[in-house]
Amino acid sequence: MLVTGPRAVGKTTTSLRQSASVLRLDRPEERGLVLDDPDAAISGGPFPLLLDEWQHTPEVLGAVKRAVDTDRHPGRFIITGSARNDLIAGSWPGTGRFLDIQLWPLTGRERFGSADASSLFDRWDTPARFALPKNPPDILGYLQIALAGGFPAVVEASSADRRSRWMRSYVQVATTRDLGEFDSTAGRRRSPERMRRYMQAYALHSASVVADAALAESAQLDRKTAAGYQEILRVLRLTADAPAWRSNRLKRLISTPKRYITDSGLTAWLSGVNFDTAKKDTDARGRLIDTYVAAQLRVEAEASNRPVQLYHLRSERGEREIDLIAEFGFKVAAFEVKTGSAPTLRDARHIAWLRDQLPPEQFAGGVVFHTGRHRRPLGEGIEAVPIAGLWG
Repeated sequence: MLVTGPRAVGKTTTSLRQSASVLRLDRPEERGLVLDDPDAAISGGPFPLLLDEWQHTPEVLGAVKRAVDTDRHPGRFIITGSARNDLIAGSWPGTGRFLDIQLWPLTGRERFGSADASSLFDRWDTPARFALPKNPPDILGYLQIALAGGFPAVVEASSADRRSRWMRSYVQVATTRDLGEFDSTAGRRRSPERMRRYMQAYALHSASVVADAALAESAQLDRKTAAGYQEILRVLRLTADAPAWRSNRLKRLISTPKRYITDSGLTAWLSGVNFDTAKKDTDARGRLIDTYVAAQLRVEAEASNRPVQLYHLRSERGEREIDLIAEFGFKVAAFEVKTGSAPTLRDARHIAWLRDQLPPEQFAGGVVFHTGRHRRPLGEGIEAVPIAGLWG
């Protein structure tokens, strides 16, 4: 099992709960044993054996491959480590030998609901698709939740100042230590300040449909330099764009992706948005809530037993736009995110348009997420659901 995800989401903590023993390869004494004889170092277990921070001794991957080829009994090894997984392990022949587990920042379901429940998309056709808590938040409550985001250390922080200091340190590490790992692999040197500017530009456009050239211009970078930072942020799992949805039935749809920073708290910090700002700024409030809901749906898609892909839809002229579309098998579900507490039929009009363009058996339903307290229908196959329905 190869556990990946952004820095500080709890990969090691989660993996330790599933392990019988651990080799911490960032410790010289434990790393030395692996360097001397990697096959012997991992042979004794007890299993499951966690190999933490494997990038300090990449040789261990070859030993794991040989051990798995000799004994195909599943669940013996758990591997966690660097953001460079995609760069180093990408050329390692682990296909068919490892299950890739993606961890994201904590969701509302993990914080306030039942983390043991099946994925939203696995229970989509059941009455338990959404269940509301007794006292769902109001708009100010949702803002506080979105501003905190899902990094465990930030969620547990006792004040906004502590959260801000943690975020400052996190971005500092990303733009220096993490960037340095990529540069050492590529044999080049990039600017931490330029990467930070690009991260800020991304955050300011999170939950927006914006072209690569516009992002580069916003960060005052040329397109080639910006493309390099974009790839780094993707590998670090700090961004997760929603591609444009395409259909043979629908014409004149744009192909530009919808941009997302993966954590709404990080989005807010990079954008300079705090609680007071979000209360006054409609655009910032909308982007923050949209980014938060997208993060919830991303994890639900990842946790599903069936493949789920998230997209967005927008027509060339912008007259039709749907925040997120989930495609699972032949089925298509559509989602809108509104900061208001009482959505109307008008708020569901683009989903209704999509419903009418698709075969009835393909349209799985539409949801308008909102900050109110009540769940109610908004036309055939479409309903308004409080955001808290994602974790109730």
